[in-house]
Amino acid sequence: MEKDILNIAINGDEKNRNEIVYNNIVGAMDNLKMSKDEQIEYLKTKVSNIEHEYHNNIILLMTVTISLILFSIGIYLVAINLYLLGIIIALVGFAIINVKLLILVRKSNMIRNKKYVEIESLRNNLSALLK
Repeated sequence: MEKDILNIAINGDEKNRNEIVYNNIVGAMDNLKMSKDEQIEYLKTKVSNIEHEYHNNIILLMTVTISLILFSIGIYLVAINLYLLGIIIALVGFAIINVKLLILVRKSNMIRNKKYVEIESLRNNLSALLK
């Protein structure tokens, strides 16, 4: 599908760019002869991925905040001459953020569904063209 010329259908009823993209996606699903059950499964997968990304972003925000607080406490302890305790706390804060980032990246890579690669590439191409 990426080798085909990308035709964007606009019927004038769309209120924003996202509606244009998704109307074209639905048209592409029909052209790919996807059944309604497959279309529903795609949309369920898409919503599930969005919810998962939102959850990951919240966890990442909390982890970064806690790690920055720990790192700041560690630097403060080093500044008041409590070197060993300060260095340990700063390294713990730094290690927490690194481990959490690696876990989130690994989880997000496992969730990608290869079944809908063609539809996702179409959505990404349409979004890029309509920016």
